[in-house]
Amino acid sequence: MPLFTVMRRGDPPVTIEAANWIVAMGNGIQALGGETAIDRLACEMLPNGTVIARDVRSGIGYVVQPRSQPPEEPSTAEERSLEQTMDEVLERTMSEQDPVVSPAPEALAAVLDRIRDATGIASAWDTTLDAALDAVPCEAGAAVEATRSDGLLFVSVRGSMATKLHAMRLPYGKGYVGFCVDKGAALAAHDVDQDPRHYAGVDQATGFTTRAVLCVPVVRDDRCYGCLELLNPERRFRRGDLIRVEQLAEALAGRLYRAGRRGRPLSG
Repeated sequence: MPLFTVMRRGDPPVTIEAANWIVAMGNGIQALGGETAIDRLACEMLPNGTVIARDVRSGIGYVVQPRSQPPEEPSTAEERSLEQTMDEVLERTMSEQDPVVSPAPEALAAVLDRIRDATGIASAWDTTLDAALDAVPCEAGAAVEATRSDGLLFVSVRGSMATKLHAMRLPYGKGYVGFCVDKGAALAAHDVDQDPRHYAGVDQATGFTTRAVLCVPVVRDDRCYGCLELLNPERRFRRGDLIRVEQLAEALAGRLYRAGRRGRPLSG
């Protein structure tokens, strides 16, 4: 089974044996004394296979690096190299130093009111997705509903693949949307080709090429109604993008709750 080094700033690296880097990261976080849930994960995979991950709720960053054999003792040079890699990449991806440029309070309030007052469920999903794409311009986007028994339903889609993707269903747990809905965790991912959460079947079915993803759950009271997925931004996703889309998702969750939608329990 593959071996990975998992590192958190200020701690010695740990070596983890796991099927892939996501499992390695979860086990590594636990070994380092952190939370076991991979919550609100922003990540980037570098060409050499190293993964830079950041929990955008706590601001804690991790490095996950594949290795060919377990080290007898982590060297000081190795620790310093990983520290430098982490610093360089975290500085440019989803950093807490990224400016959060918010719309004027009146404009934001008007958008949230349109979502809360949408005349029907379909209109609420459409309005929220359009607002998310206005806030974070991207090549495409989708609103995905967690149905009671028929998996994940693409209820609203924007972009070149809209016709093929609309009304498509995925099994629970499949792809980024499956991870997001199952955990109730927002995520941002760049360079998705080597990310095991990426489900290439959707791209194959639609002819679309996914390069980067921001996925935000629609959650209320430990139940998830679905998620908003934004694809291929005009520039890299930032922390402020996540905050803006979460505000929209919260308003949508309230609208769905008032409509009597039950949602899906989070798995934790």
